[in-house]
Amino acid sequence: MGKPLVAKKEIILKYNVKIIWNIVLNNNDYKWRTDIKEIKILENGKDWIEYYDMNRKYFTRFILREKEEYNLYSFDMENKNFYGNWVGKFFEINNNETKCIFIETIYIKNRIMNIVAKIFLTFEKIQEQYFKDLGKKLLENK
Repeated sequence: MGKPLVAKKEIILKYNVKIIWNIVLNNNDYKWRTDIKEIKILENGKDWIEYYDMNRKYFTRFILREKEEYNLYSFDMENKNFYGNWVGKFFEINNNETKCIFIETIYIKNRIMNIVAKIFLTFEKIQEQYFKDLGKKLLENK
């Protein structure tokens, strides 16, 4: 097993923590995310699957680890290529400002893919796209 790939993003959003929290945690409303084609919430409500193509060939399963309302949200994730976890921390600065820290830790399952991923797969770009999509969704809620 190689070293994990870790991406950390800190950002201050000029929105109330409750608004951000409700958007980030609402897996029923995923259309704002450009990387997701569908999310299937499993029966227990704590597990879900994100599909990245219409044929449901590429997907990742998520399992909720921890949720402290308006403060902490974390889950494990796994697909055929990797496993890892994601942690989101939310800090209310004031009524209309929130600091978000998102940390994603990924372990690539295949040694060769681990080398390739370190060269070509940049989680920072994935996180940047997520925050760009989130920013558009937040504008809809003003």
